[in-house]
Amino acid sequence: MQSNSDMQQGWDFAAGIMSDSIAVQVGYEHVKLVENAIDELERGISEHQYTNLDINHLQGYMLEEYAAGTFNIDAIASGSTDRATVLHSNDHNSIDVQLDSGKAFSAKSYRTADKTVKAQSKLDPLTQKSSYHNQERLVPTDQLEDAKSAAHRLALKNKDSRPDLSKSYAETESKLTDTISNKEGVKSKKVSRSELEDIAKEAKNKEFKAENHGITADSAIKVKYALHQSLKAGGTAAAISVAVKLAPEIFKAIDYLIKNGELDPQQLKKMGTKAMSASAEGFLRGSISCFLMILCEKGTLGESLKAISPTMLGVSVVLIMQTVKNSILVAAGHKSPEQMGSEFVDTVAISSSYMLGAKIGGAVGQALGFSMPVFGYLVGSLIGTSFSIVYNIGKKKLISFCADTGFTCFGLVEQDYELPEEIINELGIDTIPIPRTQIEQISIPTTQIMTAQIEQTQYETIDITVLRRGVIGVNKIGYTFK
Repeated sequence: MQSNSDMQQGWDFAAGIMSDSIAVQVGYEHVKLVENAIDELERGISEHQYTNLDINHLQGYMLEEYAAGTFNIDAIASGSTDRATVLHSNDHNSIDVQLDSGKAFSAKSYRTADKTVKAQSKLDPLTQKSSYHNQERLVPTDQLEDAKSAAHRLALKNKDSRPDLSKSYAETESKLTDTISNKEGVKSKKVSRSELEDIAKEAKNKEFKAENHGITADSAIKVKYALHQSLKAGGTAAAISVAVKLAPEIFKAIDYLIKNGELDPQQLKKMGTKAMSASAEGFLRGSISCFLMILCEKGTLGESLKAISPTMLGVSVVLIMQTVKNSILVAAGHKSPEQMGSEFVDTVAISSSYMLGAKIGGAVGQALGFSMPVFGYLVGSLIGTSFSIVYNIGKKKLISFCADTGFTCFGLVEQDYELPEEIINELGIDTIPIPRTQIEQISIPTTQIMTAQIEQTQYETIDITVLRRGVIGVNKIGYTFK
């Protein structure tokens, strides 16, 4: 019976750790995706096909690469699925940057705002409309306001003499922008003409580093993005926590249904209560774990925590929150300090077994070649859950150590020097009886029921009593004389 209790306790606790670990892994993978997008930006610039051009011409190509790359970084950080693609086309009237959501951009960067506007407003000789009709007009941020003024001035200047060109300038004025953006609020990073020239120089020497231009995972993943991702991870953690915790209850309900032909209402009530508790705690722990993992990985909490193990962080959050929860219960009088200490020993032992199993399971999942990181991690977590049921071994070893050495384990184990009276009598030690007051009792007449007396044969045996210092109660150790 004890083993079932151990397994159930191990399963319930490991279910919380597993949902937490999945949430932490979601945060870890999110930061890695942002870092991969930053690496992609660096490759797009350093390995550009036109790095053989002079700085004046190359910087124009850097505008489209930089804008598209930083847009994708922001999209991934915010959780958007929209992406920007540089088309690398030299066809007449071609699109420079295309968004998956539909927007198209023409990117131009000349020495002055006037020249940039004229390039963005040139006419198509066949249609007599703007060559970049219906496209957004991307320009360096330090030319934006001057470009709008120039477009407005040129539209008025050509209104009577060349109305088609005037319309082109007017359209350009309404479409001018210094960022690539979409309806979700995802935006590229602004860049000036002089910075584009610096980027072009770095590209030619294969020395472009996004970090030198203020582009890092820490700057890309804003607090609101981290919170949004954490809430999503919290929902995932809640679902996993409910599913794992209810698995044994569902099995019991099915078993009861097969044997009795109906469902047990009490079992269903227990399942509902357990589901509500598991989902609430799973969501809270998962959200916190994911948020902390993102902060650690992107460097907000310092460089030393960037290398923290996701499993270690998940387990730490569970231990801390469980301790906080138990502390509140102790303060409210619903739990004794000894019970809290005993549960802390249990949770530490389970966590250690779980981490060992998760590491082994992670290696197995990787060997099987799962392409989905979270799914592979889930396999490792399940194996870790199965290992966690051995927590009782560690607890028994601790109690045994306390029995042999007298160590109290910071008060978790009580060392009692007062022996029970029956043990003292067994040792043959005379005791002084304490006088007791006899209270008269009223005897109630009862009817005697006749019963058959069965004679029993008494065997003579040698009475051997072995007394030693050991566990005589729950986390309680007694002392005997040798």
